[in-house]
Amino acid sequence: MRTMLLLSLLALPTVASAQAAAPAHDPAAVRKAIDTRNAEWVALANKGDAKGFTAFYAPNAMVIPPGGEPLTSTADIEKLFAGILGSGIKNLKFKTLSLDVNGNSAYELGLATYEAPGKDGKLAAASDKFLVIWKLGTDGVWRPGFDAFWEPSSHGH
Repeated sequence: MRTMLLLSLLALPTVASAQAAAPAHDPAAVRKAIDTRNAEWVALANKGDAKGFTAFYAPNAMVIPPGGEPLTSTADIEKLFAGILGSGIKNLKFKTLSLDVNGNSAYELGLATYEAPGKDGKLAAASDKFLVIWKLGTDGVWRPGFDAFWEPSSHGH
């Protein structure tokens, strides 16, 4: 019994380190996959497809709009993006400033640029900064699990 206890204790660090080890992903491949997903996201936004834009997110995703409370329900996220996409924004583009990969998560800091109607109704250049935490699904697809965007303007990614 003492030998079994000793063997069990010796095995604990191995089990713990095996559980803590995150799978390694090639950062260039992850960047390519996320760039592709961002292009899909932009296409949905430019079509004004709030439902498709919302479905793009991982299950249980959280979105934090500028000056707003965190949103976690699909209905609330869809309502947010229906308002943003329905406001008349055009020519949305995402620029990734940095992307760090850690296991099945990737942390993207970026800049969203677009044209938005000003108070006079004319389109003017606008931008938002964003932080997206991407999660790799069991189906091999990267999806935003967390999305926060903030000023300089009031529309976002």
